[in-house]
Amino acid sequence: MAKPTKKIRPPSSSSQVSFERLAHFLICLCIVLYALYAGSSFFIPITYGLFFSLMLKPVCHRFECNLPSRILSVILTLFSAGFLVLGVLVFFINQVREILTEADDIFSGLQETIFEWAEYGGGRFGLSGSDVEEYIDQAITSVSDQPFGILSSGLSTSGVLLANFGLVMIYTFFFLLYRTPIKNFLLGQLQRDDQTEGLQTLTEVQQVAKSYLGGMGLVMLILGVLNSLGLFAIGIDYYLVWGFLAAILAVIPYIGTVIGGLLPFVFAIATTETFWQPVAVVLLYITVQFIEGNFITPKVLGNSVKINALAAIMVVLLGSVFWGIAGVILAIPLLAMVRIVLTHIEPLRPVALLLSDDLYEESGKFLDDFNEPRYRLSNIFSGKSSLSLLTRRRTTSKPSKRKSHSDTQVVADPET
Repeated sequence: MAKPTKKIRPPSSSSQVSFERLAHFLICLCIVLYALYAGSSFFIPITYGLFFSLMLKPVCHRFECNLPSRILSVILTLFSAGFLVLGVLVFFINQVREILTEADDIFSGLQETIFEWAEYGGGRFGLSGSDVEEYIDQAITSVSDQPFGILSSGLSTSGVLLANFGLVMIYTFFFLLYRTPIKNFLLGQLQRDDQTEGLQTLTEVQQVAKSYLGGMGLVMLILGVLNSLGLFAIGIDYYLVWGFLAAILAVIPYIGTVIGGLLPFVFAIATTETFWQPVAVVLLYITVQFIEGNFITPKVLGNSVKINALAAIMVVLLGSVFWGIAGVILAIPLLAMVRIVLTHIEPLRPVALLLSDDLYEESGKFLDDFNEPRYRLSNIFSGKSSLSLLTRRRTTSKPSKRKSHSDTQVVADPET
């Protein structure tokens, strides 16, 4: 009697990518991205309120140590921050008002200086004075208006923040006031064994946001002092305005630095009678930018962001598409916070490394530490892996009975 042939079973469908799960993920991703794009006027103030609350939390905690009421502590925190911001705005408004009173003289001086330079250069190439004058008449407006046009365009793009500044402060107030229940709600969505890891994740995210925002504030202060001292030495009027304006615009990657240096350069052309002063302004900003990129920012910010250059450029461009200048400002700290979260989710740790600034030095990890099935993204869409936090060691013994208030003890608010 012949033995029955052994049937070969087809590979389990669980090892293959589920196109249904992949389609659901892509649909949800498109819905989220469209909501962020279409609802920018709603999400931008909330995001700024969240960042301001993370930055002001240490100040609020100091008030809470001496005051019995959290509400009063939050009010005093916002009042102190608002008083500082109001002082800076009043200073800039007064200085800009003085500059605008001289706008006609500045424009005529700019036109006259550029005409002299162009006439001298045109004579070297055989151009007549009338040709040079006609060319200047067409180009002088664009030359003088371009920096201010870029600046006004950027301010109008981020006008949602400026126009809704009171709304941002309201969000900041409630984020500071309700930070403990919000955190407990987020931790309560996790399994009990994952809540400790979740608390560590939230702590690291808060530390990244606080370090980035505080570090950027210190970097802007240092840049403002260096720029102002350099402009004062060169002999440029309103050196404090131009110096600190360039420092504030430096928060916008790439574009802010160019605008911050172009404005005092145009002003120097219009108000000075020498050739070396405008050139000195350009050299000053190039030197300060070199010092800032190689010494100041690495020392002050350190490893608080840990995002490689490729990921930073891509997320900045993506932020500009969705939220304009506001998205450019928020892109890098948001990506740094996302990288922290991905680091604590086991299947997505290779993605976190792909965003990290250690990508080049630790590229071997993809084929060593992460060369296992549980780290492959295909498993997420096959249903074999879930986006859970890093696994903890669990004992095989039966879990002990816990009281009903143990969750509150696990997620207690650490104020230290």
